[in-house]
Amino acid sequence: MKKILIGILGLVLVSALVWAAGNAPVIKTQPKSQTVNEGSSVTFSVVATGGLDLDMVWIKPGTFTREGYNVTISKGFWLGKYEVTQAQYEAVMGTNPSNWKGADLPVEKVSWYDATNFCAKLTASEKAAGRLPSGYAYTLPTEAQWEYACRAGTTGDYNVNGAALSDLAWYYDNSSSKTHPVGQKKPNAWGLYDMHGNVWEWCLDWYGSYPSSAVTDPKGPATGSLRVIRGGGWNYYADLCRSAYRRDSYPSSYRDYNGFRVALAPVQ
Repeated sequence: MKKILIGILGLVLVSALVWAAGNAPVIKTQPKSQTVNEGSSVTFSVVATGGLDLDMVWIKPGTFTREGYNVTISKGFWLGKYEVTQAQYEAVMGTNPSNWKGADLPVEKVSWYDATNFCAKLTASEKAAGRLPSGYAYTLPTEAQWEYACRAGTTGDYNVNGAALSDLAWYYDNSSSKTHPVGQKKPNAWGLYDMHGNVWEWCLDWYGSYPSSAVTDPKGPATGSLRVIRGGGWNYYADLCRSAYRRDSYPSSYRDYNGFRVALAPVQ
């Protein structure tokens, strides 16, 4: 595997040419970590939005099994290491709708429209600043991207083999009926935190039946009335926090258990 170290030149923006399985894109940014491989993270300093930092993990292409069929992710993408925090949301959107207030708490009480507007605004500012790789945009992950990244190669109920859910997630049994700062629990093998519990995470897709055969880069139904949310939340039982569990929600709903995680992904 090839690695290219990224030089950091103080406050000067640099270009990082990254080679990893799945061809990680050229990023013009100010990364704070030095090496990028599949499953390793870089902090993107998106200064056009007032100094917002996003810790992103490179997710290489691959395949996982869903209800007996293979789902292939053919293009690599970056995914937020953490759920979007209240500080990050406020830096971009200028508001904080959350029920529990705290800079490092996940933002909640956001609709699907709020989450996609956050991504669109972030994309526009970074494109204007010349820091987006060609063909990539900030977006919500598709449901397939989300589950693939959550599983990180696992096939069981949760994304760290042999771990108790209490080691991975804030959920009904241990949350004290509230959200908690992101990144306090154990990450999965690819370095992603809180994929189980804390807040449900909006996905890009309309909710609908899965395809009945193997599929590549699925995007869900073309139309619908409900959007997909994944991962479970602080007020939900363990069974509803499984890697495979999916739920629907009206895109206009804003509950104190709905948040999101941002992706930097190929424009489909």
